[in-house]
Amino acid sequence: MLGVMGCPNWVVDTSHRSITGVQGYKNSSPGLGIIMVAHVGCGTWTKRLRHMLDSSFKPSSDWTRCFVDGCSLVHKANFCIPDSQAWESLPLSVFYDATTNDNDDIGDKEIRLLPFCCGSLCKYLMVASGGASVFILEVKPERVTKAWDHAAGMICVHEAGGKVTDWKGSELDLAADQVKRRIIYPAGGVLVTNGKIHQQIVEMISSSSTVVRH
Repeated sequence: MLGVMGCPNWVVDTSHRSITGVQGYKNSSPGLGIIMVAHVGCGTWTKRLRHMLDSSFKPSSDWTRCFVDGCSLVHKANFCIPDSQAWESLPLSVFYDATTNDNDDIGDKEIRLLPFCCGSLCKYLMVASGGASVFILEVKPERVTKAWDHAAGMICVHEAGGKVTDWKGSELDLAADQVKRRIIYPAGGVLVTNGKIHQQIVEMISSSSTVVRH
């Protein structure tokens, strides 16, 4: 019903009111950081962490509503992936090469990979805020996927207009571990998108094993 995420080292572009990335702890300052909150039926909202910590600031003010981006073409989308995974190991790599260039000059056979650090929830935050179009994560058979690494991010993305499923397009079942409610079992991996290109990417993942790159 409710999701809350906080990133104390998130850089906020005050001129554009946009979220631009994560800064290392050594370079952090009181002006950095963000809180994201979502509730079913109420949307996704953010506030700068500095304002949350300011005792003179009114709690009800300065909340900004977040929406996913409007990208409807996969090769024009901004992607983010876990730091521990390489683009070449993911199924979409048979269709597109990845570039980390900041300019807009990318071809139909390339996608833009955003060079953001930190854990999975930060990537959910990027999609929910419109900073990225897609977050794709491969689930390794030898690793356990924990529900708490995804639950808050899922509701924030959903309430911002996006979509979260496994690689087969099925919703993530947070109650799959009926005893402890700690583990989820996404088929193949987790796919987080703005919703507009979600089904297309699911179909591309499905067909990737039969595609031969020339």
